[in-house]
Amino acid sequence: MKKRKKHKFRNTLMIIILLILCVGGAELAVCYWVDRPVFYKIVTPVRRQAVAAWNASTAWLDDRREQVADKFAEISEAIEEKRQEKEQAEIESQEAGEPLLLEGGMTINDPEVTELVVRDGQEILTGGAVSIAYFAQSDPAWKEQRYGSDPIGSYGCGPTALAMAVKSFGTADTDPAQMAQWCAAQGFWAVRSGSYHTIVRGVAKGYGLVCTTPSRLTAEELRTQLSGGRIAVALMKPGHFTSTGHFILLRGITLEGNILVADPNSRARSLQAWDAQMIIDELSGSRDSGAPLWFLSLP
Repeated sequence: MKKRKKHKFRNTLMIIILLILCVGGAELAVCYWVDRPVFYKIVTPVRRQAVAAWNASTAWLDDRREQVADKFAEISEAIEEKRQEKEQAEIESQEAGEPLLLEGGMTINDPEVTELVVRDGQEILTGGAVSIAYFAQSDPAWKEQRYGSDPIGSYGCGPTALAMAVKSFGTADTDPAQMAQWCAAQGFWAVRSGSYHTIVRGVAKGYGLVCTTPSRLTAEELRTQLSGGRIAVALMKPGHFTSTGHFILLRGITLEGNILVADPNSRARSLQAWDAQMIIDELSGSRDSGAPLWFLSLP
């Protein structure tokens, strides 16, 4: 019973309000046609208040929108910082230094197999699947130049190795300084660590190369891929190439099935042949972003 009375009262009230609005609207309409000055005298204050209310609400909404956008930007920035911190915690430092193991490669003295020659002012490693335009990260021309805020000579093995790959395939005329600047701008630089593992796929995409990863990390798969005209970017753990972490290129195989490399931190190691299984055994244990082995080729 009480509910019925409540509904009846509410319905009656709504009818009265509608009647007032209708009557008021009709009177205003008549007033508009009969006496325009009176009409404008009535509606002008109401319209001003409505405009003021609209402007106030719009300003409030704009302010809230800016606050939400600022908050979203803060959250996004915090998420990105956490992501980079997590990635950086997962990557091994790539600071240049002497390798952990000093013996292991077989020095090649046969130019028919490989040699380091200079052509038009550019050092070239011959004999692999692709003749490699060789760069050393310690070259005085760029070793003190910045990769992010770090020197290329200490932390630039990633961009240096990829500069070799890009220039050798002919998709761009670049060098370690230019590549380091580009990679840092793309977010591949890891402060005081070297490069995030995303650098390889990122450079391949940016410079028009095909990048694939092997289904099996075996010596036989490595030989098969390198004999097919590809080169590989390899992320190495402490061993014959580094005492920390290090990017090198794998550029071909010898008749005996050994691997030719291009080491951005050593011309001497780049003129040696290396056992394929030893290369596999010394690959980094990382498995993100395609690590530790990426094959590059032209489309």
